[in-house]
Amino acid sequence: MIMPESETFPHAVDRSSLPANVDDPSTFNHRFADVNGIRLHYVEEGEGPLVIMVHGFPFLWYLWRHQIRSVAAAGYRVVALDMRGYGQSAQPESANLYDMSQVVGDIVGLINSLDEKSAVLIGHDWGSPIVANAAMMRPDLVRGLVMMCAPPTARPPINPLSAWERIYGNLNFYQRYFSTPEAEIEIMSDLRSFLLGIYYSTSGSCQENERWRWAWKQGEEFSETYTIPDRAPDFLSVQALDYYVENFTKTGIKPALNYYRSLERTWEITSYLEGAVVSQPAVFAYGENDPSIRPVLGIDRQGPALSALKDICPGLRGIFEMPGVGHTPPEEDPTETTRIILDFLSSL
Repeated sequence: MIMPESETFPHAVDRSSLPANVDDPSTFNHRFADVNGIRLHYVEEGEGPLVIMVHGFPFLWYLWRHQIRSVAAAGYRVVALDMRGYGQSAQPESANLYDMSQVVGDIVGLINSLDEKSAVLIGHDWGSPIVANAAMMRPDLVRGLVMMCAPPTARPPINPLSAWERIYGNLNFYQRYFSTPEAEIEIMSDLRSFLLGIYYSTSGSCQENERWRWAWKQGEEFSETYTIPDRAPDFLSVQALDYYVENFTKTGIKPALNYYRSLERTWEITSYLEGAVVSQPAVFAYGENDPSIRPVLGIDRQGPALSALKDICPGLRGIFEMPGVGHTPPEEDPTETTRIILDFLSSL
């Protein structure tokens, strides 16, 4: 069921008369839908074949603000949503309500609520494995995929906690840390600095020695793994940073961390995906300076996943490395990100 705008944007306005400030969230069309037992917030622009944009951590629908109107203008119905736990979407309390079956269920419910029969899915960071799982779980609803920065992997033979112990041993690993109550306390103690530091340190704008480290030694603190700059990087306006901070201040960071806390449950309930592949047409893009693809302390975390991408995605049509870009292509190089998306859409 599609709902009217929230109290945050209470008045219907002639949006064609609004200034084209892509960083102003009020210039987008905000909608709500009751699906899968929760209320989802999304923005919508354009008419045509449905394209759904899925963000990762720690972002919002707003990650795609540079792409939404451009893709819509090319003849598509573009929907970018706040995933459950984020922004103006519902924030279920239990971490068990953030497993992959639930978040894929949200996307399925959203497609149905929009009276559409299928969609092309675009995912960044967490959104990448989410859209890949949606393609495997409901291939009838997914026509194609654009994935960014986090290559999906086959379901591992052992649960994530056991895998972390084998690979990282006594090292601290960010996914393991994000599963702890201490992470929530630390992040919320200075939310603005955390967001600014992560956005900067994972980008292509920072120096080599300022890049985020996804693993760190015993005796180090998580706060030592990223750099807080004196000001926001050029690709992130003060207005944009303020919007992220405002939303995470309202929701807290716990709901977003629940995605990490549900990883073991996802593994437990998805044995039926053993050997499953993404058969739909797909492309994958990542930044050459993305710290998540770089080895840390001798461990190459993403390299094997990139090498195996064609195995799990036999319909893969291309892998794009974006020069000078870090972990956030939609914001760091919006023009090239839009080009990759539109080229793929036009090829379907």
